[in-house]
Amino acid sequence: MTSRCCSAGKKWRVPAMAAFGVLRLHAGFAPVAKRQAAFKVQAKASGQGPHSSSLGIRAGHSLSSARPSLYTRPHSSIGDSGEGDEEEDELLSLSEAEALAASKGVSLPADFIEAAQAGGLRLSILEKYFALQAGLLAGFFARALPAIRDRLLSDHRFLFKVFVEVLIDSGCATVAEVRKRGSDFWNEFEFYLSDLVVGCVLDVVLVTLLAPVAVIGSRSRSAGATGWRRALSKVPSAVFEASEPGKRYSAPARVACLGVKFLEYSLAGMACGLVGQGIANSLMMARRHYYGASEDDVAVPPLVRTALTWGLFMGVSSNTRYQIVFGLERLVDLTVAKKVPQVAYLTTVFIRFVNNVIGGENFIDMARWSGIQ
Repeated sequence: MTSRCCSAGKKWRVPAMAAFGVLRLHAGFAPVAKRQAAFKVQAKASGQGPHSSSLGIRAGHSLSSARPSLYTRPHSSIGDSGEGDEEEDELLSLSEAEALAASKGVSLPADFIEAAQAGGLRLSILEKYFALQAGLLAGFFARALPAIRDRLLSDHRFLFKVFVEVLIDSGCATVAEVRKRGSDFWNEFEFYLSDLVVGCVLDVVLVTLLAPVAVIGSRSRSAGATGWRRALSKVPSAVFEASEPGKRYSAPARVACLGVKFLEYSLAGMACGLVGQGIANSLMMARRHYYGASEDDVAVPPLVRTALTWGLFMGVSSNTRYQIVFGLERLVDLTVAKKVPQVAYLTTVFIRFVNNVIGGENFIDMARWSGIQ
């Protein structure tokens, strides 16, 4: 996460089977580009020109034979993003999207239907949504939580990154807490548990706020927004987020991202600081009231100052570090991982572990500076 794992790095390890289980959730994404390329080849082989009809599913016509015509409608295609790493995407009408979904035995989400009616649903997004259904956990999130689904559609390793972040932080925090509390660990277990729960929640928030959101239709959902919402819609989720059709980011917008994330991370840090330290303080007061005070009791940390320290730490240190983590992961995706995809998973584990260690050192320095430790 951010603050808890200074000296724990030497003993940390990720359980291989757990990491492999999360990795398998996203195995279905790999064939998507190959299937689309095959459809294009099939379309050319069938001799369909730019004026060929669309799907036109009728009795006696199989879905597979109608699919290639999706790639023969130049008025519906979306051009390249200009970054050189994206292929043309196709926009499907509602009837075409429903036909493809029916062939997979999948129901279209309500916002997919709206996108198809409004201007077209992206074929690549629909293919990725089908692939998500193969995973138990990923399929559940795809159907139940659109916010998580849209991030999985943009980054198929999103759940893996959340898993790694929580595992590294909780593992390092546990080792650090055991060393710190020593023989009093089980007597003070409630303090450790409250800190761990709040820390895990904050880990999920950190990764989610920085994760790109997929554009499922001809334009992003915020394209028609006005005022400050329109201004925010032009700011990427992360400084190094890739531009794509429907989401193109200028250099000033990427700089503005640092300011926006400073506010978001600071608010998240202050909220978690208030809740976490509030729970810890309440437990400390309850224990002293029940068992009585002793000479070894430490002073109750100031609640508001602790929350402000967390907010400043999250907005400055965590914001900067996680932007760099995102950029390094994307750099690996665009280079080595194209030939060896497994490298991307190993890189995520390594980079986020190092980031966690550095974050722990940063927080100790900031906590001492603010006087809460």
